[in-house]
Amino acid sequence: MIDMKIDQYHLTSDKYEVKVNKMSVDRQGHPVTSYDEKSGINRPIEAPLAHCKNVEDALHWLRGYLIRTGSERITTVDQLARESRKIERQFDTYIKERVPEGL
Repeated sequence: MIDMKIDQYHLTSDKYEVKVNKMSVDRQGHPVTSYDEKSGINRPIEAPLAHCKNVEDALHWLRGYLIRTGSERITTVDQLARESRKIERQFDTYIKERVPEGL
């Protein structure tokens, strides 16, 4: 099962799919939560963005979403390639910082 947070995005999975959600964050970048009386815990407030068949598709979708919604105006194929590589490096760095060597 996947339960992974990348910045304000939350990837979760079950046996059928991988979901990509966007968490609401406060001014300091911390997730905004809501108390769930049924379970007795605070849960992040999230908006669903995508349902994907596997992790690779979810990360690919998220990269495209970040490019489409980013603040940088992309006007050439070279800019698009640079932005895509930049996001891939951010994902790689994020994963390398959290996954032990050898896995």
